Amino acid sequence: MTTSSVGSLREQLRVVSANRAFRNLVCTWIIQALATGAMLAGVDYVARWVLEDDGAATVLFVCFVGPALLVTPLWQRFAERRDKRQGYVVASLVFAVGAVTTWWASNVGMAATALTLAVVGVGYAGIQLFPMAMLPDVAADDATASGENRIGTFTGVWTAGETLGLALGPFLYAAVLALGGYAPSTGGGATQTGQAITAVALGFTVMPAVLVVVSLLFLRRYR
Repeated sequence: MTTSSVGSLREQLRVVSANRAFRNLVCTWIIQALATGAMLAGVDYVARWVLEDDGAATVLFVCFVGPALLVTPLWQRFAERRDKRQGYVVASLVFAVGAVTTWWASNVGMAATALTLAVVGVGYAGIQLFPMAMLPDVAADDATASGENRIGTFTGVWTAGETLGLALGPFLYAAVLALGGYAPSTGGGATQTGQAITAVALGFTVMPAVLVVVSLLFLRRYR
């Protein structure tokens, strides 16, 4: 088996686009990175305008990323006993359901929002674990079929896709705020309409949930 060294990004994209499994997996990954980036961008806005507590941002962030420390081993067991792809679907749905529920919880109060966001965090742990575990499988299958080890090419495109999704997430969130009529202010003196505050919450909850569900259309065609 030879090791393929592909130079330009265009050539890398040509190589990996021919692999159906990778193509669908990386599209799922990029869309979910977009959802994650948008959600992370909205933490401060939700804390300030929806929960009306600037200090809540730290709590929300911890609730989002903290559960990974506890549930990642459980997701690993799920993969061992069942299937990585099935686990990826389940984790994505947990993320989406948690995000939509956070839309309701944000109108109830801080405690309810933290609880539902922790559910999002449980799903987030899974959508980080499973695709990273599936990528080597795709590369191994490709190496068997092509006779070339192209893991470097797959990894390069994968990393570029993740970076793109995370970078565009805040821009997408900003677009939702703009559509809602959000009034930016560097001095903190701006007031927001009810429509703008609704956009703050929607961009943080419903929009990421929709993106994750849409991403499953690609994951469905993974094999």
